[in-house]
Amino acid sequence: MPSYNLSINGKTYPVEAEANMPLLWVLRDLLQLTGTKYGCGIAQCGACTVHFNGAPVRSCSVTVAVAARQKITTIEGLAADTAKADK
Repeated sequence: MPSYNLSINGKTYPVEAEANMPLLWVLRDLLQLTGTKYGCGIAQCGACTVHFNGAPVRSCSVTVAVAARQKITTIEGLAADTAKADK
């Protein structure tokens, strides 16, 4: 099984997953980052939105192989930024 290093919320996570596995399932099932939700599974509803280099993308329609080349921010990362700003 292929290995990838994902840059998520400022941390690097090593994962082993098939190249075509959707990023949504990597986040939720392999990394236990469950803030990103499953909605429709066809990139229409936006429940699974994450940021790639600051731009919103639907994680249900992006593979882990593509995600490995991006700086990813999830809802957990946005929550951490908000907590820092409140201090």
